[in-house]
Amino acid sequence: MSLKIEAETKIDSEPCVAAWDNKFFVGSEDGSIRSFDATLVPSASWSAHAVQIFALAAGNGNVLSASNDGGVRVWSTEGQKIADLPSAGPDVGVLRVYGKAIYAGDEGGNVLVYENNVEKARYNVLEEIKDLDLSPPFMFTVRDLDVTVTEIKPDESKSRFVTRHTMEGRAPLRVAGKRLLCMARGGNNLRLHDASVDTTFKMLHEVKVSDMIITSLSVCGDYAWTGGWDGCVRRWKMAEDRLEPAGELNLGACINALHITPDSAYIVLSGGRIVSVKVV
Repeated sequence: MSLKIEAETKIDSEPCVAAWDNKFFVGSEDGSIRSFDATLVPSASWSAHAVQIFALAAGNGNVLSASNDGGVRVWSTEGQKIADLPSAGPDVGVLRVYGKAIYAGDEGGNVLVYENNVEKARYNVLEEIKDLDLSPPFMFTVRDLDVTVTEIKPDESKSRFVTRHTMEGRAPLRVAGKRLLCMARGGNNLRLHDASVDTTFKMLHEVKVSDMIITSLSVCGDYAWTGGWDGCVRRWKMAEDRLEPAGELNLGACINALHITPDSAYIVLSGGRIVSVKVV
């Protein structure tokens, strides 16, 4: 299989982070959020923060953003401000939407859980959080040395948790059904783990995906996509307990973020370029 650019556009500010919820949302270094339809036709655009956006997420018809100007902000998909969510103080670098809940991870090791724009629970895993994902009741958090597996039950306790396991790894990280994907400490190798406490989150396979640091990882179904400093986006099939190459495309600039859907991959590149890629 090969990968092909289907559409592209360019913005006048460095795109940093991305999210998807029936539209493609891009947060940039000037603090703005821009939205695009599935063919990358621009839609709404608004100033969300005074400085660079560190984290972006979308779900349930809302867009969430964080910067170092304080807290987490909730927006409509057209840019109307809905709420300011309280933070623990340190900069929030990760936002995730799971069902009706929002998870925010910060550089102080705090994970705050919100529901209906109200804080529901708060945990501290003692290490800066560069990425997180969830496979209830397990929460996976990572910086650049170890993945921490924490058992949490927000409906039962606002602060109590149990650390179940730690293993070598670094961001980015994603849960894919019964599997967990994360980068090895060097940032070049992608690791496939069993996402089960019964096997102690056993590592199943490791494959070198780049000679340079990987910045972005996205999963959909049985496929994972990676991108990073070398400007190459690569597609991987999770076949049984192995990762197999399933397409590659050189986009010529550092990949800052990517998100995949069943139909396309949406990728933001250094220099303001945004592309959508299809499998052909």
